[in-house]
Amino acid sequence: MVNSILFQSASVHRNGKLETNDLFVEGEKISKIDTNLSPNNDSITISLKGKKVYPGFINSHDHLLASYLPKVGGNEKHKSWLSYDNLYKSSGVFAERQQIDPEILYYLGAYKNLFAGVTTVFDHIPHYIQNPFRGILPVKLISDYTLAHSVGTYSLGWGEGPALEYRMAEHAGLPFVTHLAEGLDDDSKQSLRLLEKMDALGGHSVLVHCLPFGPKEVEKILEKGASVVWCPTSNLHIFGKTTNIKLFLDMGVNVCLGTDYSPSGSVNLLEELKTAKSIYFGLYGEELPETTLLKMVTENPRKAFRLGNPDALMPGLSADLLIINDDKKATEVNLSDLSFQQIDLVVVDGYPIYGSEEYRSLFLHFGLETEELSFGGKKKLVAGSPKKLLKQVSDSVGYKKSLAFLPNF
Repeated sequence: MVNSILFQSASVHRNGKLETNDLFVEGEKISKIDTNLSPNNDSITISLKGKKVYPGFINSHDHLLASYLPKVGGNEKHKSWLSYDNLYKSSGVFAERQQIDPEILYYLGAYKNLFAGVTTVFDHIPHYIQNPFRGILPVKLISDYTLAHSVGTYSLGWGEGPALEYRMAEHAGLPFVTHLAEGLDDDSKQSLRLLEKMDALGGHSVLVHCLPFGPKEVEKILEKGASVVWCPTSNLHIFGKTTNIKLFLDMGVNVCLGTDYSPSGSVNLLEELKTAKSIYFGLYGEELPETTLLKMVTENPRKAFRLGNPDALMPGLSADLLIINDDKKATEVNLSDLSFQQIDLVVVDGYPIYGSEEYRSLFLHFGLETEELSFGGKKKLVAGSPKKLLKQVSDSVGYKKSLAFLPNF
């Protein structure tokens, strides 16, 4: 029997706006979106009146193996990623993190993302490191990509070099992902030109950071059809400044949003959305539209990472859903004010993975074992056991560890 759910009377985000619809999920896929849909004999019916349905968020840049806190540094500002990385690798936080099994760190990163409404993550790491964790986490990892660590003097030897990795991406229809200009030094400033000389700048390129670029470089990125991932929190923590993101947006570059890794980046994607909104206003004296923020965590990464139709809420596509219960009008998109408490339900491939206590019958319908937790006094249920996970972390390091992206158990 295929599990099926009929979500009724929700404000569903499609074609750039919120409209009242029913949404029918059969198995892993969205089956129908329309008004007044009828349940079948095997489906469970859930009323979502007054709630909003978005595609599950996509975190376009994370390093899940580094899902650990507290942050490192922040007072001294750096010119290159390498000097910050040296600081981090010499820190007590890194030494402590090294005592923890990589699988535990991957699960920490997965729950960090899940609790913020993320259903899909791009984990920037070589395939052989990520492979053991694909398909076992509570969120999905983007697994089809080619990559380089970065471009320039300090690049780590990931992959077969940008030129060959880009050609493989073109041949297989995949994204080619690399850090680019992650710094303010001359090496960073010359990195786009170097990437172009390698014939690795094009429509398959996903470029993370791009800190020091001006109109000439942005025009080249646009001309080549590349995408850019913005990580403002991490940029500010390490370098004291971030990308001129208004320039990229005004010129029409496909821009995505990412948290980067925990030592320098956001606690989670909800915090990154808030930071993006705040930084944009501080830099340019104007509001970054909420609809633009939504595209940065849904439609734009689907384009960048070649995940299919940019409008994820379509019949036939994977049922990766985020249900929000906020206090805004049913037609009002608002992401920058979202809190943990307002993440009402997260569905991944048709399965409820995390949600409010009122969905207990839904979890039971799917036969899922859940754990209770609380965010801001609001009870939630989650598949799996982050509580046990946190205990394993505490046992590994020898004291009771708390992490800001998990509840205090």
